[in-house]
Amino acid sequence: MKQNKPIAIGVLTREISRLLEEGIGYVQVIGEISNYKHHSSGHRYFSLKDDNAQISGVMWKTRALSFVPRDGMKVIAGGVITIYPPQGKYQLDCTFMQPMGLGDLYMAFEEMKQRLEKEGLFDPIHKKKLLAIPTRVGIITSATGAALQDMLSTMKRRNPMCEVCVRPTLVQGDGAIEDIVNAITMLDSENLDCIIVGRGGGSIEDLWAFNTESVARSIFMARTPVISAVGHETDFTIADFVADMRAATPTAAAELVTPITLQQLMDYVITLQNRLPELAFTAINEQRRTIEQLLLRSGFRRVNEQLKVMEQSLDSHEIRMSLAIKRSIAAMKMSIDSKGNHCKSLYPLSPLKKGFALLEKGTKTLTAEDELSIGEELTLIRQHTKHTILIQSQ
Repeated sequence: MKQNKPIAIGVLTREISRLLEEGIGYVQVIGEISNYKHHSSGHRYFSLKDDNAQISGVMWKTRALSFVPRDGMKVIAGGVITIYPPQGKYQLDCTFMQPMGLGDLYMAFEEMKQRLEKEGLFDPIHKKKLLAIPTRVGIITSATGAALQDMLSTMKRRNPMCEVCVRPTLVQGDGAIEDIVNAITMLDSENLDCIIVGRGGGSIEDLWAFNTESVARSIFMARTPVISAVGHETDFTIADFVADMRAATPTAAAELVTPITLQQLMDYVITLQNRLPELAFTAINEQRRTIEQLLLRSGFRRVNEQLKVMEQSLDSHEIRMSLAIKRSIAAMKMSIDSKGNHCKSLYPLSPLKKGFALLEKGTKTLTAEDELSIGEELTLIRQHTKHTILIQSQ
């Protein structure tokens, strides 16, 4: 910037800041943390140094960290060079930071994140909206992980009417990437309301299948809305950014797809049922007021004849309204009874009322796969009784 006129320090500082940000852009550095301070505002201030130089750094509270920085820790950090005007010094405005031991993976993560973001894969304009109350939900996760049981139990508790289609999938290790891509393609053709892709927490290596380009593009190309529920609340993957919605945990994803519980739905139906008579009476009273206003008009002739016609019409409307209300109440009662019977059928001890019995060994309920030995004592449970039996032969 060549000029002969004196300029303000602020103007010069802004020009230097622009040159740094545009000329250098995004950088990644390796250094040792010193003078680290986590301010009460939530922002983090520190220096990064090596044997030859040091640079001030700042990381705003909106930037997530999966570890606690401390002085002497060697880290890899990425961000843009900016100027702090009050002190006239340059600093690294960090967007991410990780311990040095995992540097290569985090560098690959950041490079892919920026590249896919430039392509528009994270653009909100491409996000598909989730149905208000999904009724058919697909789940892609490990068949043996706790995440699956957490999601299934949450959805069954909140809305047992929701149909769930589970596609057991490898979530880490050899073949996991291809399996996840195939699972997304498969469930996308099943006419589902949404698909949950997730797993429990883990290290960046454990979660890496969800940081791959092929998985990201499969999620982006899916016609069905996809919810990413990978890891814990502090874990972020490429799948989270490209998915139509991110859930902090698999359990949170299950709650997202069951926003209204069965009990809330039944309460709403009962409320509507109670309001129907009120709405009917309101409509009738409005008709009556209309007739009364017509009677007050000057020049109104043949009042009796017209009044009789209108009264007859009103009676007819009232009869039809009454019949409609009764039919609506009967239909709603039938629907509520059906849902109630369905809920009762889900009760695990219902078969006892039909003559079936349960066998228990200690505190465990036996299944067809359990083996028994001669001499073992079992408890036979019927609807109202318990008996102790002894196994004498196999």
